[in-house]
Amino acid sequence: MAATRRAGPRGGPQLWTGRCEDRTRGARRAARFLVAAAALAGASSAHPSPPLAPPPPAPLASRFRASIITVRVTRQDWNWKTPWAKHAPWTLGTVGVVVPGRRILVAGGLSGQDVMVEVGKNGDPARTPARVGQLDLEGPLALLEVDAPAFWEGLEPLPLAETLPTEGDVTIYYWQRELLDSQPAVIRQVRSGRHGSSRTNLLTLDLATRTSGTAFGVVVWEGKAAGLLPAAGSGDGLSAIAAPVLAQFLADAADGEYRGFARAGIEWQELTSPALREAIGLAPDEGGVRVTRVQPNGSAAGLLSPGDVLLELAGTKIDPTGYYEHPLYGRMAAGVLLTDGRRPGDTVEVVVWREGERRHLAMPLQRMPPEEDKVPPYDSGRGPDYLVVGGLVFQELHGAYLATWNDWRRRAPPRLIVALEREGALPTPERPRMVLLASVLPDAANRGYEQLHDLIVERVNGRTIGSMSDLRPAFAGPGGSFHVIEFLPGQTTRRIVLDVVEARASEARIHEAYGVERMDSEAPPP
Repeated sequence: MAATRRAGPRGGPQLWTGRCEDRTRGARRAARFLVAAAALAGASSAHPSPPLAPPPPAPLASRFRASIITVRVTRQDWNWKTPWAKHAPWTLGTVGVVVPGRRILVAGGLSGQDVMVEVGKNGDPARTPARVGQLDLEGPLALLEVDAPAFWEGLEPLPLAETLPTEGDVTIYYWQRELLDSQPAVIRQVRSGRHGSSRTNLLTLDLATRTSGTAFGVVVWEGKAAGLLPAAGSGDGLSAIAAPVLAQFLADAADGEYRGFARAGIEWQELTSPALREAIGLAPDEGGVRVTRVQPNGSAAGLLSPGDVLLELAGTKIDPTGYYEHPLYGRMAAGVLLTDGRRPGDTVEVVVWREGERRHLAMPLQRMPPEEDKVPPYDSGRGPDYLVVGGLVFQELHGAYLATWNDWRRRAPPRLIVALEREGALPTPERPRMVLLASVLPDAANRGYEQLHDLIVERVNGRTIGSMSDLRPAFAGPGGSFHVIEFLPGQTTRRIVLDVVEARASEARIHEAYGVERMDSEAPPP
């Protein structure tokens, strides 16, 4: 504000009059404003102003509050290190998306051991009971159903993306208490991937973020769900089950006869060696991988044989490393050819190189039940199959048991890893499973063996052991005074012996000291 000076009374001091003049100018401006306003009012009555512009769209997070659901799962897992007991119940939080038909699609977080499932919406802490309508741990994917009609009020399905972006930005949405939070992510690639303990290759979105540890989120691209995060990532990388897989799961579950995902059930060897290719008789520019094992319950059972070279699968050429060129997403593991738009019950063409010639075969696709694997990948709720003899705890090797080491490939005993590699992942008629001396409960009957653990059993009392079904009768009829237990070559211990009478007498002591209610998981409850 500028101030002016003028002379005061004669002989008196000068007076500062800026404040008074400022008030005068303010009054003049106000008068001019009133005149202009009156003119504008007259003009607007003669010429109506255009309608007001629509309000800006709601923030993206607000748009998805009606489609992204909080899911609370309470579960009680078996303790695979003490297989007769369970862990204490625990709870985890995940998210789901509303899909047509008043259902909620969830990736990860659910298992066959869920005690209670509850859902919430709009960040409201109130919970509504839900039940699992369809569960496929090979996804891992699940559909939840909620009976309460009031729960569905105000909710809207979130559409799935029909195609996947191969680059660019996406947004991950997840609930943080009452706030629907988000973080940006960048697409690295679309690739084949396995999630959780799954053995099935599925289309997967590979993402990069600025933060680590994000789990159970919805990947949104152009207002649609491009994928679901089934678990936390490592570092700044995240892997999401891609929208085409989600759509296939929903369609499969909707037709009343869920089929799941197909697998070939083979192990194979890369054919990158020119010498090996020449020995087999393949042309230098021919692709293909060499089949080394065929699982008896897979799609390839009875069709492919060890020694076959798989050249084409589902009408697509396979390169010498087991990959193919996806028309939309680039280089991809060949297993995706059996899950991307195909499911059990379909038939695909297979081209193999066998005995010096190309052969065209028709392969009916089928699901491979995980419980039929040599080492089942996850626990669907049945729990461990175990037997305690003289304080020695035997059980079949299981993915849930290996998971107790977290990163078991680095932390499990090396002898166990070597045995797994030598035996292979596929069951055989002689050894459909791998039976393990998991641990020893110290007792007078097993003195000297207290430190033994994680040994693969080969024979008991002269009988070859390929499963718990072999182990029980082998111990039931020793034919002598001692139980003789032999382990696979390469183990730290090759052979141990138990006194039959002492082993039987130890059961009461084992029960009292360690709380083992049943020495045999198949025995009726006490």
